[in-house]
Amino acid sequence: MIEASYSVDNTHIKNSYMVKTRKIIREETIRIMNERKSKGYDVSRSINSYAREWRGHNRLYRMGICRDRTKDADLEENTNLFINLVWLILGGI
Repeated sequence: MIEASYSVDNTHIKNSYMVKTRKIIREETIRIMNERKSKGYDVSRSINSYAREWRGHNRLYRMGICRDRTKDADLEENTNLFINLVWLILGGI
């Protein structure tokens, strides 16, 4: 199980780069969404949207880009179209 911390607008996943398979990322994303709901926090995105961002962070980490910032993932709520497009490109479909 991953280590996550929650706030109204964000879910922080510590050492998210260590989760490598799409299946586990998807399972953990569902768990995160359920946890956010149980805390009364908004869930403003789809499973796929969160998973793409997570995979995008992992891809940047593997490429050695800003490793100190991309080793963890911050899944923000209420993202805009530009940010969604960025994670679509980096995290794949």
